Amino acid sequence: MLRRTMAFALAAGFAVPAFGQSADANWPSAKPIKMIVPFAAGGGTDLVARSLAEKLGTALGQTIIVDNKPGASGVIAMEAAAKSAPDGYTLVLGSASTVVVNPAVLPDLPYDPVNGFEHLGDVGSASVVLVAHPDFPAKDLRDVIAMAKAKPGELNYGTWGNGSTGHMCAEMVRAATGVQMTHVPYKGAALVLNDIAAGHIKLGYADVQSVVPMAKSGKVKVVASCARRSINFPDVPGYAEQGVPFDFVWRYDLMVPAKTPKPIVDRLHAELMKVLAMPDIKERWTEFGMTASTISPADLKAQTGRDVAALTKLARDAGIRQ
Repeated sequence: MLRRTMAFALAAGFAVPAFGQSADANWPSAKPIKMIVPFAAGGGTDLVARSLAEKLGTALGQTIIVDNKPGASGVIAMEAAAKSAPDGYTLVLGSASTVVVNPAVLPDLPYDPVNGFEHLGDVGSASVVLVAHPDFPAKDLRDVIAMAKAKPGELNYGTWGNGSTGHMCAEMVRAATGVQMTHVPYKGAALVLNDIAAGHIKLGYADVQSVVPMAKSGKVKVVASCARRSINFPDVPGYAEQGVPFDFVWRYDLMVPAKTPKPIVDRLHAELMKVLAMPDIKERWTEFGMTASTISPADLKAQTGRDVAALTKLARDAGIRQ
């Protein structure tokens, strides 16, 4: 009976759904798509998410609703996304902090940032930069390293928190050169920059978006870019050029839960690449200090695994835990 039924279906021109039994063959027409954002509305991650949601939704012919789930260093949102149905109706915009730093510094993380997701694309990467008061005598990272070696532990630097990406960038310098500097954790990058501008602290790390206006006004100066050169400060050398061979950049990854059917992953990746190539998105990303990548989902997942391994070792060697 089953054979006759299948034969009839094929003879009548009905196709077996390419997405498989567990996927919606009409995706994404059944319902709106949700894009989970691990941080509050109005922040950098939220602005990127809303720009993507508008363009990607139009490309897919379906509304994409941004769902902000702040709290617990992004853990709440990432866990919710990982446990969502792998049907293409839940996206999550991960960042370096939630995808790479959290597994390095948080014990018993309730989600696997590598194998718990399919990585659709590197939406955009930006730099974390080392800044100083304009009167600080160091002109680049080499000078900072020399000063730190001359007076071990006496040079202070600020970041936006213990175990933050900025803290990791500082630990990269320690791991590569052996210099000892004193970490001063703040509750936000803006507070670090304000104290540097006021002369209360001489050095600090901050995301490039926060630094641009203060650097343009001359309140701070940029002495290094963590890993690669920033498009906002192309004349400032990256770490590798100054004797710190770490290749890690702040980036946003668009992801879906693991086991999302490959046809859905492929369609999302293809449409995402088209969106990221749009002139207005490129212009907006430049304002954010970001550049997008065309890396494939498989290569991005592999890169994420390497990043997690490198930062986990870095955090373990430095004794960093949140």
